[in-house]
Amino acid sequence: MTSSRWLVPVLAVLFVPLWASGFIAGKIATGSTDVPAVLFWRFVIALVVMLAAVAVLRPGLPRGRSWLHLAVTALLLQVGQFTFVYSGLASGVPAGLSSLILGMAPLLVGLLTPLLLATRLGVGPVLGLLIGATGVYVVLADDLGAGLGGNLVFPVLGMLSLAAGTLYQKRFNDSTPVVTSVVVQMATSLVATLVAWPFLGADWLPRAPSGWAAVAFLGVVNSAGAFVLMFVLLRRRSTVFVSSLL
Repeated sequence: MTSSRWLVPVLAVLFVPLWASGFIAGKIATGSTDVPAVLFWRFVIALVVMLAAVAVLRPGLPRGRSWLHLAVTALLLQVGQFTFVYSGLASGVPAGLSSLILGMAPLLVGLLTPLLLATRLGVGPVLGLLIGATGVYVVLADDLGAGLGGNLVFPVLGMLSLAAGTLYQKRFNDSTPVVTSVVVQMATSLVATLVAWPFLGADWLPRAPSGWAAVAFLGVVNSAGAFVLMFVLLRRRSTVFVSSLL
């Protein structure tokens, strides 16, 4: 009973650095690697790690429409979010600014949760979301006119994809085993990247050792590690709680 009580706080503390470090690694990766290649290697490495977990844990397979729901979540939470975020980083948007813009996602999730998930929010969470959003705006205000121009649309679209993917994961994939959910999403994301590749004209390989190190970190830590924790937390807590960790 005591261990169960401490599980969520411990996972939350672990999740924050795993998630936040992805912006730094993403900035390093996009400095020497084309965005499609960053996505490709991220998904490949994460899929290998998660398949090893499947071999050990042997979780159940998705049933019926769960396959479709996992694919939709992958397009939103994996492909959409990280394509936009990495495109912004490659275009010169600072990693810190990108992470702060994505930090607006909890406000959207909080506002949409009562409508889409039939979950009531008390006064406290709403107030907390508004205070947090105001804080993010205060930090961003000076940077919004700092010559980044239209490039800021990339992290904004990434934030919208993150919010939509978080809500969709909670609504439709909550009963799917976490390891299975991550495996199917990484496999779907990898296929989507490969389908789009012929139209992108990108190089396959990172052009520097730092690029290889960054994509390896993104695959193992930020994909496999962070998303397993995220989905476990979503199963045990509300979307508002999990997205507020951002």
